[in-house]
Amino acid sequence: MKYADKIFFNGRIHTMDKDYRVVEALAIKEDSILKVGSSGEILKLKGDRTNVYDLKGKAIIPGIIDTHAHIFWAGVSELYEKLFVPRSIEELLSYVDKKAREIPKGEWIHLKNIYPTRLKEYRYPTIEELDRVSPNHPVFIDGAYAGRVNSYALKHIGLEREASIGKIIDKVRKSIVSRKFDLKDHKEGIKNIQRKYNAFGITSIIDGSSSDIGIKAINELYYEDQLDIRLSFTHVTENKENTVENIKRLESFIKIPKKWGRLDFLKITLDGGILTGTSYMRNPYIDNIDIFEIDEGFKGLINYDTVSIEKFIDIAYKKGYQMTAHCIGDGALDILLKSYSNYQQTNDIRGRRFSIIHGDFTDDSALIAIKKLGLSLLFQPAWHFKDAYILKKVLDEETFQNFLPYKKYIDFNIAAAAGSDHMVKYDSLLSQNPYNPFWGMYNMITAKTMDGHIIGEEYSVDRDEALKFYTSKASYVTFDEDVKGSLEAGKLADFSVLSKDYFTCPLEEIPNITSVHTIVGGRTVYSSCN
Repeated sequence: MKYADKIFFNGRIHTMDKDYRVVEALAIKEDSILKVGSSGEILKLKGDRTNVYDLKGKAIIPGIIDTHAHIFWAGVSELYEKLFVPRSIEELLSYVDKKAREIPKGEWIHLKNIYPTRLKEYRYPTIEELDRVSPNHPVFIDGAYAGRVNSYALKHIGLEREASIGKIIDKVRKSIVSRKFDLKDHKEGIKNIQRKYNAFGITSIIDGSSSDIGIKAINELYYEDQLDIRLSFTHVTENKENTVENIKRLESFIKIPKKWGRLDFLKITLDGGILTGTSYMRNPYIDNIDIFEIDEGFKGLINYDTVSIEKFIDIAYKKGYQMTAHCIGDGALDILLKSYSNYQQTNDIRGRRFSIIHGDFTDDSALIAIKKLGLSLLFQPAWHFKDAYILKKVLDEETFQNFLPYKKYIDFNIAAAAGSDHMVKYDSLLSQNPYNPFWGMYNMITAKTMDGHIIGEEYSVDRDEALKFYTSKASYVTFDEDVKGSLEAGKLADFSVLSKDYFTCPLEEIPNITSVHTIVGGRTVYSSCN
C-alpha cells in the first residue's frame, strides 16, 4: 500500500471538481493529492511516518489562482518605505506639502498609481493646488496613462502646460531617476508579497509583466526552498522587430521546473486605462463632471491597428506562446477581436487559448466572438468593486450596461477567469489594485461596490461560480486544468484551510475570510499561527 505523507481529515473539503463534491478528508503524497474521500477511508492511508491533521470541521478550497498580477512591481513597491496612496485631494496635498519640507529643493515628488476615480473628489489636484504646496519641487501625480504635474515640473522638463499629456508624461518619466532594485531586493520583495498572497490562499499567479531580474530572483528562491507561489510569466513587447530575440532571452533565464514557473504569454498594450479616461471606447466619454478633463468627443488612446496586431499574433502562434493584450475599452476590444478573427482565416487559433486582459466592456456580439475564437477573458472584479459607481457617471448608458457582466460569462460559456491587476502596495484592500480574492468573490455575488452601492445586480453569480473564476476556470487559462484548480487525486496539493467556510458562512462575512493554513505542493507555506 502507498501510504500518505500527510492527511487532513474531519473537515469540509470543497473539491470544486465537475460534480462539486464535498468530502471530509484528503491525503497527500509528495507534492500531489493521493486521494480524497471520507475520513474513514483516507485514514486507512496513514503509515508510521504520516503527519495527520484534524481539521475540526474547517473548510478547505483549492488554491486561488490570480490570473493577472504584477508580483515583481508589487514586491519592491514597499520594500523600503510604505507607499502613500491618498483617498482625497486633501490627503494628497498634505503629503506633498510634508514631502516638500523634508527633501532638498528641486527633487522630484512622485506619487505612483494615483487615479482620479479613487479620490474622494473624483478629480486630480489642479496645477495651482500643487504649486501652492510645492513651489520649489517638481511634482508628478502618476496615473500610468495620464497624470498631473505642477508648474515647477513643466519648467524643469521645458514644456508649457498646453503641451499634450503624452508628451509631458514621456519627458517626465525620462527626467525622474527612480530607485534601482537589485537581485537581493527582488528576492526580499517577492518573499514579502508572496506571504501576503498566501495569507488569502493564493497559490498561483499569472505575472503581467515579467522581468529578467525578477525571474532570476524566482530561480534563486526556488533553489533555496523559499518559493511559495507558482508563476506563469509574460513577455510584454512593443516592437515586433526584437520580440523573438527578447522572448529567447527571457526564456533562457528560467531555470526552475515548469510546474513552478514558465513563460506562457506574449503581450501588447493596446489601449490606455479606464481609471484615467484613456481606454479606447466605441462611444466618446460623456464626462459631464469633468473627472478626466478631456475634450468633447474623446474616445481614448489606441496603440496598434489590426495589421500590426496580427504580426504579433503571428509571432506568438509560430513560437508556441499564448498571445494576449491589455485591452480595456470596447473600441479596443473590437480591434483586437477583428485581428484575432482575421488571423483565424489562415491559422486556427481556437485551441491555443489566446486571451484578452481586462476586456471590461463586453456586449453579446463580443462574447459570441470570444467563444467562437476560443479566447480567454482575464477580468478583474476589483475595478467594479472600487470604480463602478463613478464610471457609471462618465460613460453612456449603453456602454456601461456591458461593464463586467459576470453572469454573461457563464451564460455564453466563455473561458473567463478572475485576477487582481495588483501593481503596488502590500495592503490587500488599499493596494492599487486590491488583491484580496474574497472581496472579489463578494463583489461578484452581491454586485456591491466598496462604497455600498449595488450596481449591475442582474449580472451577479452564485458562490460556486465566483470561486470557479479563481480556481478551475483560472487553471484552464494556462492549460493547467489537469494539474490544479480542483482537489482530485493526481493533481498538485495546492489548497488552503479557511478561517470560515466560504460556502456556508453569512454572505457579509465572505470579505473577512482568510487562510489559516496554505499548502503549495504539499508543503505548508503559510500559517496564521506563525
